[in-house]
Amino acid sequence: MNPSTRAPLSLFALVAGLCCAGTSEASDPGWYAGAAFGTTGQASQRLQLDGGDSESGNARFGSDFLAGGNAGYAFGNGWRVEGEFVYQSVARDNMPFAAPDLQGDGNYASTSFAVNALYDFDLLGSPRARTYVGAGLVLLTEVDIDFETSSGERSFSGDGTAFQLLAGVRYDLGERWYLDLGWRQLYGADLTLDGEGATAGRVRGDYEPWAVTLGAGLRF
Repeated sequence: MNPSTRAPLSLFALVAGLCCAGTSEASDPGWYAGAAFGTTGQASQRLQLDGGDSESGNARFGSDFLAGGNAGYAFGNGWRVEGEFVYQSVARDNMPFAAPDLQGDGNYASTSFAVNALYDFDLLGSPRARTYVGAGLVLLTEVDIDFETSSGERSFSGDGTAFQLLAGVRYDLGERWYLDLGWRQLYGADLTLDGEGATAGRVRGDYEPWAVTLGAGLRF
């Protein structure tokens, strides 16, 4: 297993174990909706450039941002299901390829829809705070990687499927409003991104951004 995958999975397993050891923190059943913003990052990835002069390179990434919204339903037994739309991006910190037209600044970004299943439980011992863990199936509607130089932008894009792990805590501000502090890790393996416009070839690689988010929502 890839080391970048093993650590988040181990953390998720630890939190899930605490969840099972604790008690369900059930809230009243009903609908909710919210929005979240956050900072993102990603471990370095090996990217493969195919077509013309094929080559591979190790891409390093820096922090950028996430923004999204969700709507869901709590069943009143600790479980809830939600749908979400998210845009997230990580900055590319180096030039992984030697090709002269694939230099300059850029990012690795996506838009996605997901369905998440989450379980609330009492870890903090506060009636206002509900910790949670969950997982989701993700439809990556677009993933693109950009290379911006003085001669113009070169971009590769595609789509695919992925999954994600989530954990966090929700804090009630009152009967209806809440704050949400969360962590998430997305796993999109072996994606194929085709050149856009005059950009020839394709790029293959993994897309695995993580994010720390702060959100707010309303229960109906």
